[in-house]
Amino acid sequence: MKLSTLSLAIIAIFMASYCCFAVPARSFKDDVVMENEQVLDPSGPMILRWTIINETAEIEIEVQTNCTGWMGVSFGNGLGFGRPGALGDLMIGGYDDELGIGYIEDRWIDLSVLSEIKPGGGEYDDHVDVFLKSATYQEPWSIIRYRRSIDTGDSQDVVIRPGPMLVIWTYADSDNTSIPHHPDTPGSSRVTFFNL
Repeated sequence: MKLSTLSLAIIAIFMASYCCFAVPARSFKDDVVMENEQVLDPSGPMILRWTIINETAEIEIEVQTNCTGWMGVSFGNGLGFGRPGALGDLMIGGYDDELGIGYIEDRWIDLSVLSEIKPGGGEYDDHVDVFLKSATYQEPWSIIRYRRSIDTGDSQDVVIRPGPMLVIWTYADSDNTSIPHHPDTPGSSRVTFFNL
C-alpha cells in the first residue's frame, strides 16, 4: 500500500512541475459528432470543430493543430481589445506523447490593457469549467476535445453567445504550458457557434 501512495505522490509532483493540473473526469454518455467546423488559420494549422448539446446547454469543442505542444483557444467577451472590462476565456490543452496523457487548463486573460497581455499568459481560473474528453497526437496533428457549459455562471468565463464571437488562438512546440508561444503564432477569427 505504501508503494501505491508513493507512486501517486511522485506522479502528482511530476504533473505539478509541468504546470498541468488534473481535471476531474466526467462521464459522457455518447460520442458526439462535430456538426460545425471552421479553419481558424488561413495557412491551415488550426481547425476548430464544435457541436451544441441542447439537452444539457453545453458545447463540445475539438481543436486540431499542427503542433507537438500545447494549443490555446480564447473566447472574447465582445468588448474588444484595450477596452475596460475586456476579457478572454482561455483554454490551454494538448497531448503529452512522452506521458501518453492529455491535459487541459482553464484560464482567463484581461484584454483591457494590451501591454500586459503576455504570450501563453493568462491567470488560472478559480473554478475549472472545461472538461477534457479526449486528446491524441496523430502526426502531424494534436487533437483535443473538451466540453463546457454555454454559460458557466463563472465571472472569469465568457458566455458562448449567438452571432460572431472573437476567438483568439495560438500554439507551441512544448507541452510545458509555462513556456510561451512564439510571438508569430497567435491569431484571431470570428466564429458563429450558433444563431438565435
